[in-house]
Amino acid sequence: MFGSCVLNKTAAALLLTFLFPLLCWAQSQQATVVLDGALIYQDADFDSPVINTVKRGAVYSISKNKKGAFYKIRLKPGSLGWISDTDVQLGVVKLEKPKEAKKDKKDTRKKPFHATRYRGPVLDFINYTEDTLGSERAKFLTFYGFKFSGENTLFDGEIYTDASILFHFGAPGYYQDYTGKPADGYIFMANFLLQTVLPQSKTHLFYYGFGPMFRYSHFNIDVPDGTETITYSADDMTLGAVFDVGLAFRFGAFSLKTDARYYWERTKYYGYGLSLGYEF
Repeated sequence: MFGSCVLNKTAAALLLTFLFPLLCWAQSQQATVVLDGALIYQDADFDSPVINTVKRGAVYSISKNKKGAFYKIRLKPGSLGWISDTDVQLGVVKLEKPKEAKKDKKDTRKKPFHATRYRGPVLDFINYTEDTLGSERAKFLTFYGFKFSGENTLFDGEIYTDASILFHFGAPGYYQDYTGKPADGYIFMANFLLQTVLPQSKTHLFYYGFGPMFRYSHFNIDVPDGTETITYSADDMTLGAVFDVGLAFRFGAFSLKTDARYYWERTKYYGYGLSLGYEF
């Protein structure tokens, strides 16, 4: 009798072990995963270990009842876990394909003119003036260089700036006029201006500004001294300020800027500039 009782209890336990999951999942329902890479937790707790992930659109059996914010999910026979109720949709649902992120067709050309950065060559005609050879002398010289302009160039943020590097190769003609001998050398100029921009339309704007400038010049000059000619080098370096006012025009990815500038250093002189920029 006693042995039969033990046997019956053991058989009942084994029966419950195998039948209980079946009884439970007989009360299950199907659901579709709506989040790609949805997490499967070991317990119904977001702090519990993650034991697996599932793909968007996959269909699984889940419990009809929730435990907190979780459904019990059967990944495969004998493999159970917990999934957040926000990661599934009840029933077999045909999900739309996720929309591909549209390529941002907006580029710098779509930005307002004043908010677009440009860089390119510049051509300046400057009435270069020096206090040399006993008096103040001036000569229009052609300078070639490179320009950066726009917001967020040298400084982060919506600060419109204009920076130029300029070169003139050769010496001003007044040295030869005075000495009767050819002279050579070069002039280097750099300036950086803070600009105030007044947009006039989508394709042109008016601007003005001021900022510091740097100049360095080196000339080799032949000076007659009686029957001899003395050759000497004249080097000069100075800091100053430059003021400008101008107009800019936009066509496609390019800009054309023209301006007038006033230079204030040891001497004072003016110039005109023309630059072509390509947005970057």
